Amino acid sequence: MGMGFENALSEITLVLFTTLAPSGIVACIVTMALLLRPGLSDPLRVALNKYLSIPIAVALVGLVASATHLGNPANALYVLTGVGRSPLSNEVCAGVVFFGAAGSYWFYSFTQTRRVALERAWLALAEVAGVVFLAALALAYNVNTIPTWSHALVPVSVVLNALVGGPLLALVGLAAALRDAAGNPDELICERVPKLCAIVSAVALALNAVVYVALGFAVLPMENATLSGTALVPHYPALVAVFAIACAAGVAAQCVALRKTGHPTLLPSIAGAALALAGIFVMRFAFYMLHMTVGLF
Repeated sequence: MGMGFENALSEITLVLFTTLAPSGIVACIVTMALLLRPGLSDPLRVALNKYLSIPIAVALVGLVASATHLGNPANALYVLTGVGRSPLSNEVCAGVVFFGAAGSYWFYSFTQTRRVALERAWLALAEVAGVVFLAALALAYNVNTIPTWSHALVPVSVVLNALVGGPLLALVGLAAALRDAAGNPDELICERVPKLCAIVSAVALALNAVVYVALGFAVLPMENATLSGTALVPHYPALVAVFAIACAAGVAAQCVALRKTGHPTLLPSIAGAALALAGIFVMRFAFYMLHMTVGLF
C-alpha cells in the first residue's frame, strides 16, 4: 500500500468522525426545525422527539470514534485549554456544547409535562450550537504546515458533505416518525419536507462534485521534498467518481420512493442515507490520504 493509504488508515477514526458528525448535525437541525413548526400534532411531535435519537446517535458515534485519537480520554481536558486559539480546541468545545444541548433536550422530551416556551428555546439553542459545531469542524483542518489541507475549498467540501448526507439522514427519522404517527392528519404537513430534503441533497452533491474536482487540480500538484499530492492519492479522479455515483444513488433511491408513496418510507430512506454516507466516507478517506507537510513527510 502507498503512503497515502497508510496515512488515511492510521486516521480511520477521524475519517469516521468527519463522515458521520457533519451529516448527523444537519439531520438534527432539520428534525428540530420540524419540531419547532406550529400546530404539530402530539403523536407526530412525540414520534419526532423519539427518533431525534437517530441523528444524535450517528453524530455521537463519530465523536466517540474520534476520541480514540486522543489516546487517553483525559487529554480532552488539555484540548479544551486552547479554545479561541486552536481550531481543534474550538471544534471539541463546540461539539461538547452541541451534544450537551441536543442530548439534554432529547432526555427532556420524555417528560410528561410540557413547557412550550422552554422547549422552543432549547431547540433553537441546540440548532445554533449545531451550526457553530459544523463551522468549527469544517475549519479544524486549516493547518499551515499541511498545505494540502490548508485550502479554502476544504471547509466548503465539509459543509457540502453535511448538506448531501444530512437531509437524507433526517428522512430516516422522519420516515420512522410518520410510521408511528400513521393516521394523524399532521403527517400531511411533512410531505413537502422530504422533497425539499432530496432537492437540497441533489444540489449539494452537484456542487460538491465540482468542488472536489477543483480541489484536486489545486492540491494534487503540490510537492514537498519527498512527496507529491498525486503520489499520495494516485486514483483521486476515480475516488471522486465513486463519491458522486454512491451519493447520486442515495438521492435517487429516496426520490424513487417519494414518487411512489408521496412520503418517506423507512427502508428506502435507510438505503439512501447509507449510500450517501458511504460516498462521503470515500472522499474523507482521500482527504486524509493527502496528509503532506511542508517538511519531509
